Amino acid sequence: MDKKYHSLGLMSGTSLDGIDASIIESDGDSIINIRKNAYFSYPKKFKLELKELIEKTTSREEIHKNLKNYNDIERKLTLFHAEISESIIKKYDYNIDLIGFHGQTIIHKPSDKYSIQMGDGRLLSQILKKKVIYQFRKNDIQNSGQGAPLASIYHYALTKKLKIKDPVIFLNIGGISNITYVDNDNFESRDVGPGNVLMDKYIKKIKNNDYDHEGSYASIGKIDDSIVNQALDNDFFSKKNNASFDINDFDYYFIKGLEFEDAMATLNFYSAKIISDLILEKYLNVKKIILCGGGRKNKTLIDNIKNLIKIDVQNIDNFDLDGDFIESQAFAYLAVRSFLNKNISYPKTTNVKKPVTGGELIINY
Repeated sequence: MDKKYHSLGLMSGTSLDGIDASIIESDGDSIINIRKNAYFSYPKKFKLELKELIEKTTSREEIHKNLKNYNDIERKLTLFHAEISESIIKKYDYNIDLIGFHGQTIIHKPSDKYSIQMGDGRLLSQILKKKVIYQFRKNDIQNSGQGAPLASIYHYALTKKLKIKDPVIFLNIGGISNITYVDNDNFESRDVGPGNVLMDKYIKKIKNNDYDHEGSYASIGKIDDSIVNQALDNDFFSKKNNASFDINDFDYYFIKGLEFEDAMATLNFYSAKIISDLILEKYLNVKKIILCGGGRKNKTLIDNIKNLIKIDVQNIDNFDLDGDFIESQAFAYLAVRSFLNKNISYPKTTNVKKPVTGGELIINY
C-alpha cells in the first residue's frame, strides 16, 4: 500500500483577500482525506501594498527596477504564511510532512516564458522546519505550457472520490474563470476568461467595495446587450486557444457611460456569457457543472450562467466539500504528487508538450 502524507496547501488567489489553507492526507493518487480548512485575511495595509505592486507590475523588468520594494513585500508575505501555518499546525496537531506553497501571483506571462509567484520557499522551510514545495508553474512553462490551470488533476481525482461517472465540468470562478472537463479517465482544462475580476475592479473604483455581494447591484441593473456583444466581438482572449490569463489582461473600458447598477449588470452578464459560450461550443455532452471558487456565491452570475446553458449546475458544497478551499486542497495534493515525482500537468490541461511534474522541493533546516 502506498504511503500517505499529511500535506498543508497554502493558496492566495487573484482576489488578494487572504490565504486559504487546507490539510489533506493523500498518497498523491486516489486517496484523498480532507482534514481541515482555514482562511486568513491579509492585514488591510499589506493587502493595499500587494495590490499596488501587482497593478504596477507590467513586466519582469519592473520587478528588477524596484527589487528592494519587491523583496520587502515578499518577506512580509512569507512571514505571514509562516505565522498562519504555525497556528494551524499547533491547533490541529497533525504531523505535517509537506507544505504546498503557491505564493501570490504577481504577473503571469507564459507567452514570455515566465510566471512570478511571490514567496520565499527557503525562508518558509527554515521557519517551519518542514519540507516546502513551491514554484509549481515553472517547469510547465519551461516545457512550453501555459503554467495554468493546475488544479485539473485534483478535480479529476475528486470525480473518483465522489463516484461521478457522467461527463462533468468543474467550473472554478475566481478573478479568472477556468474549467476542468472530466469524462471517465479523460480530462482537460483551460482558462476561460474573466470571472469576478472586472466586477471587482469596477466596484472597488466606484464604491470602494471589494466585491458585489451575491451580485446584488448587478441584480437591479439593466444589461446592455449591444455593449456585451460588441465587447465579445472585440476581445482578444476569446480568439486565443488554450491560453492562460493574468488579471491585468482584462479592462472594463467598454461599460464607461453606463449607470453604476447597469454597468455591474453588464459586466456580470459579460462574464457569464464568455463562460457559457465556451461550454456550449466545446462540451455539449456534459451532464453536470460543479461550481467552486468565490464566484459561486454571486447569485446573479450563477443565475445568468444557468439561464444561458440549461445544464444541471450545482455548488461543490452539495457534495460535502467546501467550495472556498478546492484550490488550497489542490496545492496540498500537488505537493504530494511533486514530492513523489508524479505528473501535475498535461498537454490537455496546460498545453505543455508532454506530461510533466512540477514544483521545487526545499529542505532548509
